[in-house]
Amino acid sequence: MTRKMAALGLLAVTVLAAGAWAETPYEAEPVLKAADLVGPEILRGPRYTVDSRVPVQGFLYRFAIRSDFGTLDAHGIHMLQIRVREIYALGQLEDMSKTKEFAEAAGNAIARPVTSTVNMLVNPVETITGLPDGVGRLFDRIELGSEKVYQAATAPGASGGEQVADVSKRVGGIAVTALGYEKERRDLAKGLGVDPYTTNPVLAKKLDDMAWVAFSGRFGIQAATSVVMPYSTVMSAVTITNSTVYETPAADLINKAKVTFVATGASDAAVTALMKNPQYSLSVLAALAQGCQRLQGVNGVASVVGFAAIARTQDETRGVTAAVNMLARHHETVEPITLVSAPGPIIGRTAGGKLVLPAPVDYIAWTERAARIVEREDLKAPRRSAWLSGRMSHLAAREFRARGWSVDESHSIGAER
Repeated sequence: MTRKMAALGLLAVTVLAAGAWAETPYEAEPVLKAADLVGPEILRGPRYTVDSRVPVQGFLYRFAIRSDFGTLDAHGIHMLQIRVREIYALGQLEDMSKTKEFAEAAGNAIARPVTSTVNMLVNPVETITGLPDGVGRLFDRIELGSEKVYQAATAPGASGGEQVADVSKRVGGIAVTALGYEKERRDLAKGLGVDPYTTNPVLAKKLDDMAWVAFSGRFGIQAATSVVMPYSTVMSAVTITNSTVYETPAADLINKAKVTFVATGASDAAVTALMKNPQYSLSVLAALAQGCQRLQGVNGVASVVGFAAIARTQDETRGVTAAVNMLARHHETVEPITLVSAPGPIIGRTAGGKLVLPAPVDYIAWTERAARIVEREDLKAPRRSAWLSGRMSHLAAREFRARGWSVDESHSIGAER
């Protein structure tokens, strides 16, 4: 009898739990079809295919690219376009390396003083974010003082030389310092239309090898570069930035970025923490500085520097940078921003009392996290606008609007004007 009652009790608990689950007001982040998200010319090329199923995680699409150069993960549509272009560039470089002229130049090239891949972070491109959360954490309220990366970066004791080395050792860094080599490599990347500070170690290694042969073997590599790609993927492959990364030496980019962050009024500790955060490639760091410059004169930009410093993954560094530049675009073209704050998330407020939430995301489902964002007391305002680079589910859009938010979808995350 006792055993029977226990079984009935267990059944009742199971039924109640199932009922409670069925009645939850939230939805899970979905798995979508790649063909519904991007054009067919991006999903398949001569040397790659993109998996047909695309899960959403942390507000970003997770694309898997099967290529002749390995399996690459691309977090977000923007990164998918970048990785696809990099595959075309890799194919071009491989073809070029098989020519008779290149073989002769390689024979004349001198031994490299150092291999630049030692300066890449240990994360391979397949696990480039390090953590699985996408950009979701950036929309939570974050206590900056508790972040380990912030504490570590502001710890005293490093000499000036050590601090310079720390700044240089970031993802996508270039270690070869021979005079003229860095420019050769930047020119090669520009000719291919790829980021000279790419976080793709396969491409980074190929750029190293080809640029060194061009540099020390006197091979006219620029005349040979011409990447043919589908029309829809002919775009700037540099992550949220502009041509300055091709035209400016790395050391100058670093110095200019630091000057910009200091000019915001951010504390020395916050600036140091940001500059020493190794998850920022130099291209993304330069783009973040550009966004801060575009908001020059707006109160509160200093808070962005401290918030940006605590980014733990490359998804987050790109997310912070895109959010700042999206807010700058609103400031320049829609309605001036008078105050920026970054308690998590980054937000802007206008003189008319409007709150602007820039959201460089692919897809927002109505999850518990999304509900927390729209219901936060510190995000209340007479007018509230969510600026998305992607889109929301029907349920999420309905719930946002029911709580007084306007929803503007499909904004570009680029910094370009």
